[in-house]
Amino acid sequence: MQCVILCAGFATRLRPLTLNRPKHLLPVAGRPMLDHLLDSLAASGVRSAAVVTNHKFAGTFERWASAGSHAIDLQVIDDGTETNETRLGAVGDLRFALEAAGVRGDFMVLAGDNLFTFPLDGVFETFRRRGNTIALYDVGSNEVASRMGIATCDGDGRVVGFVEKPERPPSTLVSIGIYLYRAEVRDSVSRFIAEGNSPDKIGDFVAWLHQRTAVYGHRIPTSAGVWYDIGSFDQLQEANIAYGGSPIDVEQLSATSD
Repeated sequence: MQCVILCAGFATRLRPLTLNRPKHLLPVAGRPMLDHLLDSLAASGVRSAAVVTNHKFAGTFERWASAGSHAIDLQVIDDGTETNETRLGAVGDLRFALEAAGVRGDFMVLAGDNLFTFPLDGVFETFRRRGNTIALYDVGSNEVASRMGIATCDGDGRVVGFVEKPERPPSTLVSIGIYLYRAEVRDSVSRFIAEGNSPDKIGDFVAWLHQRTAVYGHRIPTSAGVWYDIGSFDQLQEANIAYGGSPIDVEQLSATSD
């Protein structure tokens, strides 16, 4: 299975930390954040991945990818964008990466700002048995859930509803940026954009897709591990400490660049 990791955002909410380096390569416990994600993928049997980034940080990613050894083989894909205003959006980057990497078979998609300590074996097993699968996790907070995509599943586990960042979340079971798709979904990505849908949020694609083909949710129990969505400095700091790092000095980190 081929894997695409989405890393083309400009992370404006984390500035000034992200003025000179991409969010996905900020240090967590002394290592680039993305290294921890690669470790998790390798532990679940993933052997290679295409990392799609913007043009501003493409060189930074290429230097990172070529420096030393990583848990899996990497291909860096430059989407050509240089500002937040001209970004392709998550679905646009997915379409670009699927074409650039020559993906033709089943594929996996991950948000590059994900950190998690649980294994992915169960997600892969659900995919093998049932097909298109999204990973779900109970964040236990309506406030947190209101900033995420919320999936509703029937008794068979099939997704029957999906809403992105609802003001009043129907539950606290959120989609955590881990998707496994059958090969035919590749054409659905292009069709989604061709129909005039916004390419910005990957959750909007899930909301569209589940109405056209079967998509199943795999719920990861909180007892299996912890999930971090690194969208703010507080979340970065929390993950950094949880992984064994010292508190981050914002001024010092902001002053450094690759």
